[in-house]
Amino acid sequence: MAEQKPIISIDHVSMRFNLAKEKHESLKEYFVALLHGGIRFDEFFALDDVSFDIMPGDFYGLIGLNGSGKSTLLKVISGVYKPSAGKVTVNGTIAPLIELGAGFDMDLTARENIYLNGTVLGYTPKYIDSKFND
Repeated sequence: MAEQKPIISIDHVSMRFNLAKEKHESLKEYFVALLHGGIRFDEFFALDDVSFDIMPGDFYGLIGLNGSGKSTLLKVISGVYKPSAGKVTVNGTIAPLIELGAGFDMDLTARENIYLNGTVLGYTPKYIDSKFND
């Protein structure tokens, strides 16, 4: 049997954000501080050298405290953010529905929501029919 390739590969991924040390109340204050060299930032690593592979058929859950990088990791995988370092390889299609309940209409049935979201992702009704029971 041929060895399977990961469907998602995270290779030494880091995500760095620059957080301003001071808050500027207006655009004018910001530019004055910028002209006088007063804009200083702290580096914040939401992800620091993360590596793992997800194989076909695997299921994972992300668990952690607020601010631990769960949403940042999902946004990096889905391409919403470009990692500061490392590489993300996705073999397949990613639908970045990160927020809980995103894309679901409470006035529709579960079946109708599946067909609506599948259509938004570009799938034909025939394809959705073939995968529905899975």
